[in-house]
Amino acid sequence: MSEMQITVPNWTPPKWMNASMKFMLKTPGLQAVVGKKIALITFTGSKSGKTYTTPVTYAREGNTVIMLTKRFRAWWKNFATRPDVTLRLAGKTYTGRATAHIDDEAELSTLIAFLRQNSQDAKAYGITLGPDGALSEADARVLLPQLVIVRVALNA
Repeated sequence: MSEMQITVPNWTPPKWMNASMKFMLKTPGLQAVVGKKIALITFTGSKSGKTYTTPVTYAREGNTVIMLTKRFRAWWKNFATRPDVTLRLAGKTYTGRATAHIDDEAELSTLIAFLRQNSQDAKAYGITLGPDGALSEADARVLLPQLVIVRVALNA
């Protein structure tokens, strides 16, 4: 893929789609099917103080949960001042502290690994994975400034 062609689409899921996903992730039986790669993250708005819950695709590395979002979305900005979150993963509820990583070169391999694990997300980020199912390092470097990698360190 030519590096110049990678532009993250500004599409966001409609409210009804997120509402449907939240319902499925909270429903026993349905959760077992949908919840293998999709979690619910609940956080507090830094300005409003309101509680928000949104579905996210995730990857887990031990006690760390990794999520990816488009940089133009705003929900990840709350973690700068209110990092405490709740995650519903595979039917279980966890608490943790979230950090957002923006254009962080150290996260390049994380981005590549995340999209290898969650290849169904490639289209949402405007990319085509290689024949081996991986994102090239060159393409990842172009994509990295357009995305935010959110890491949640789960509490013991």
